[in-house]
Amino acid sequence: MKTQTALLRYPWETRLTTVDLPNDPLPDHALIRVEACGICGTDLSTAADVNSSSWHPFGHEVAGIVEKVGANVTAVRLGTKVVLESSSFCGTCSVCRNGRVDLCNKAPNFWQQPAMGFSTYMMAPGCCLVPYDGLTPEAACLAEPAGVAYDMVKTAGIALGETVAVVGPGPIGLMAVALALRSGASEVWCIGRGHSAQRLKVAAAMGARVYPWDKSLGEAEDLHRKFNHVLLTAPVQHLPECLNLLSYGGELTYVGIGVGDGHVSFDANDFHFRKLQLRASFASPAIYYPHVLKLLAGKALDVNLLVSHRLALKHIDQAMHLCRDKKDTVVKVVVLPGADGSMGLA
Repeated sequence: MKTQTALLRYPWETRLTTVDLPNDPLPDHALIRVEACGICGTDLSTAADVNSSSWHPFGHEVAGIVEKVGANVTAVRLGTKVVLESSSFCGTCSVCRNGRVDLCNKAPNFWQQPAMGFSTYMMAPGCCLVPYDGLTPEAACLAEPAGVAYDMVKTAGIALGETVAVVGPGPIGLMAVALALRSGASEVWCIGRGHSAQRLKVAAAMGARVYPWDKSLGEAEDLHRKFNHVLLTAPVQHLPECLNLLSYGGELTYVGIGVGDGHVSFDANDFHFRKLQLRASFASPAIYYPHVLKLLAGKALDVNLLVSHRLALKHIDQAMHLCRDKKDTVVKVVVLPGADGSMGLA
């Protein structure tokens, strides 16, 4: 069968093409009709990466409907609404059997498929499929980034009454605001650039105290030594300046990668004598989907605040450039492959 899919390469080039998929899934796979796929910061990084010179399919924040199943797929059936784990654990290796499924990435995934989330149809391993109900597709596809935010907050280990600063009001940072408050934080601040005014408004609506700041956080002296936790969702280059925000014994947890060179340096003596901690969150395998689907359905993570733009697949190029160029108005862009082609706002 044929499917329309979007391809991406550097610099910021996308194109729509038609690719062939098998008429029938492999025994352990299923055919998915894609209903929604969110644009992730990783997609934007790839579009800006000078090493990404070849065309490849993209899109991993996927919600869809099962159209066909392979002979060995038993957890879902035709017509099941599903979200896709971007990676999963095998369940059989020694790491999994020791109860650390969070350290296993040995299960099959859909990253090497000819069509991914920005497509009308795609194939995916059955182990990646998580059923859902009671959500719109554009809400359900937020399960993947919500799982990333959940992993970061869980990794941080926020305790009742602690103070938290979220640096970077992107979609993951905004969801981390809501999750940190639900974890018992007494106060959550959200720090972002002045051009992120709309995202800071969303942070305020989620319960955060917002702090627009266009300089180095090393110069934000009124915030120094103020927080038990800093959750960094901005590029890792900001890590050294964020250490200034931590109180004695504070912990910095970060998610994401650096832009270009990922090396950073900081004063290890200061880090030692202030008893600081540094933790990395990397939600691979992509677990916690049942938790975040409940949070999305219960409006703890408010989709109406998070999804700012909905576009059809034919507008994938505009969608990518919107994320790059309109940070003053864009929060989260979701692509709807089944839409009629009109551009729309949430």
